[in-house]
Amino acid sequence: SSDLLFPMAKAGSYECLCKKVGFEVTGEPAMACFCHCNHCQVYGGDAAHVAAWNPDSFKITKGESELIKYEHTPKKFRHTCKSRGSFIHNTLPNGLQITPLGGMTFPGDKIKPTMHIFYKERCRDATDDLPKHEGWPA
Repeated sequence: SSDLLFPMAKAGSYECLCKKVGFEVTGEPAMACFCHCNHCQVYGGDAAHVAAWNPDSFKITKGESELIKYEHTPKKFRHTCKSRGSFIHNTLPNGLQITPLGGMTFPGDKIKPTMHIFYKERCRDATDDLPKHEGWPA
């Protein structure tokens, strides 16, 4: 059951560094992971600690006009804060919203990744026992 994977993931919120942009999520993420893709490593310097949310579980709550939106790859959009460049979210071609987990606030414990994705692109080995997928999990 997903309650075993994400028992604390009932709602969460995020604000960028300048506090001009914010979002909320509800329900449980479709996935929580460490993403080792080259793009995440270039953007953040290492694997990204992220979650994927269904579109109906994600809502920008303030500062939509403060976002820079660009098409990173066909039908994949990155959204960052105009002021400080904070990673806000990515929109995948399938509609999933990818959010950073590290800066999010939850009513209980933070969501912890349950897997590694794009592990073949890693810059260093992970020492945990989480599943390691070469790309997207099946």
